[in-house]
Amino acid sequence: MTYFTIKSAAMSPDDDAPSPDINSLGRLMSHSEVESRGNGYEVLQQAGTVRILLSRPERGNALSLSLARDLTRLFQTFSAQHSVHRIVLTGKGKYFCSGMDLGEELYEDATERCLALQDLFGAIDACPKTTIAVINGPAFGGGVGLAFVCDIRVAVSTSFFCLSEVKLGLCPATVSRFIVREWGVSLARMAMLTARKIQPQTLHEMGVLHAVALDEEALEAVTRDVLNDLRFAAPQATAWCKVLTRKTRNANSDHDQLARQIFEAMVVAGSESEYGVAQFRLGNKNICWEQVECRHIG
Repeated sequence: MTYFTIKSAAMSPDDDAPSPDINSLGRLMSHSEVESRGNGYEVLQQAGTVRILLSRPERGNALSLSLARDLTRLFQTFSAQHSVHRIVLTGKGKYFCSGMDLGEELYEDATERCLALQDLFGAIDACPKTTIAVINGPAFGGGVGLAFVCDIRVAVSTSFFCLSEVKLGLCPATVSRFIVREWGVSLARMAMLTARKIQPQTLHEMGVLHAVALDEEALEAVTRDVLNDLRFAAPQATAWCKVLTRKTRNANSDHDQLARQIFEAMVVAGSESEYGVAQFRLGNKNICWEQVECRHIG
């Protein structure tokens, strides 16, 4: 259950509040501060939006073991922070993410590395916040999984997606479930077996990339539009939508029972809907939920 206090007046229906000001995707957001830096990442926050920037451009933003663990910790931390509503993941430099760091020792700690990657993708997949992959360049292997485990994906037209593991005697073991889930069996299998570059236009036509931008400037504008739309999505309702879609994909899950539990939880006193419906009745159809302080119970 969720309870509310109002931090400031909710937006009126005619109030065109400015979109989040997001500058170059490879640099810092305007009016933002670097909250933290780690070995291969930077974290920036503006209002309810957190941006995680992969910052190993000299390694194609490859996923080292330490980076995978750090990203897992970040997603777990932000999942529990009520002030965070959206998490943007993007890369610095030419690549979005070139996958597992093949420069590291892979064979002595194979189990440890596999578990770290599974933890990372699991943390993103289970995150109750809306996750947005802003794909600024090519993605390989695990980098493809990093993009498509996110809820919303926008990409620059010069990007591509390559599951190249088979060329090295490997396979996309940890990310295959997400690639098959989002791309479908046929395309995923072909991409894995051939290691062909899959163009963003192909995935956009399938509906699994939600926008393709001509260049970096256009990608910034698309990201701005997405974040602007998401300001009006209630946080608990967002989390429930994500639970429902995960359960719906699982043929063995009791979706009807889950749907009933969520429905009963969302129409009780003190729920988000009590405030949202009241505002709707007052003529406010665009509630800026960042101005509503939520306290989650249970």
